[in-house]
Amino acid sequence: MEKYRILVVDDEPQIRKILTTVLKKNEAYEVFDAEDGDQALEFLKERNFDWDLVVTDMQMPRMNGFELITELNKQTPKIATLVLTAHKSDENVVKCLEQGAFDYIEKPIAVKEFLKTVHIALERYKRFAGQDDDLTVKQEIPGWIEITAPSDFEYVERFRKFTSILGDTPLTEDEKNDIRVAIDELGQNAIEWGNRKEREKRIHLSYCLFEDRIVFKVEDEGEGFDVEKLRDPSKDPFAHIAARMQEGKRAGGYGVHMTKKLMDDIVYNEKGNVVIFTKLFEKATGITKK
Repeated sequence: MEKYRILVVDDEPQIRKILTTVLKKNEAYEVFDAEDGDQALEFLKERNFDWDLVVTDMQMPRMNGFELITELNKQTPKIATLVLTAHKSDENVVKCLEQGAFDYIEKPIAVKEFLKTVHIALERYKRFAGQDDDLTVKQEIPGWIEITAPSDFEYVERFRKFTSILGDTPLTEDEKNDIRVAIDELGQNAIEWGNRKEREKRIHLSYCLFEDRIVFKVEDEGEGFDVEKLRDPSKDPFAHIAARMQEGKRAGGYGVHMTKKLMDDIVYNEKGNVVIFTKLFEKATGITKK
């Protein structure tokens, strides 16, 4: 059985104990712990940084999570890192992502979500061992974030999670679900139809928070398409499926039209490789959307 070495770093003994206990239930994990970044770095140095994953809290005495990840980022090969944070709006979380952290986990920690995130991080570590993550994260002004990444749906999923980093919003649960669906659909389109699944091509995903809305942009490096010629599959679903099969395409094509119904506004550029979509905050505007 393949073994993964995981180091849990947190200055709260109870949290360390809980996380190491749940991780050790998986026989594939060798789990160790440290109480802060300084101790973690010493521990890792003693073992020549031969590690698969470091799970670190953000706020710790002596060396904090950001400082630890910055040090780990200098090592070769890279060690996968996850950030624990009690503050979604903590700018250091974004800085950690800029330094190459794979993902972040909010406190209080949901065990099932924590284990899922660990599993995904380790799978990616194995899949791209020795390669740079090739993900860039920018936050040049408060409320705005942008990532540039290879054409892999993994990054769309990570971006979808990033949308909750920069503070609370008055979004309802239905609105949040609409946004998740729109990001997945339009992100998948950018990868599959825009960049033709060519990993070396980039996708550019960004959003900006305003007082009464959130605005997203998805851009690919493909040739684009004529938005006006996009058929509405809801008018004749069977004819739509038959036409796509004749064109050698999968039985899909519902994403753009579905997104138009979920978002309050959706606009493509003339080339068709950039889409901007907006969700108004119902609670902020006082307008009930139907």
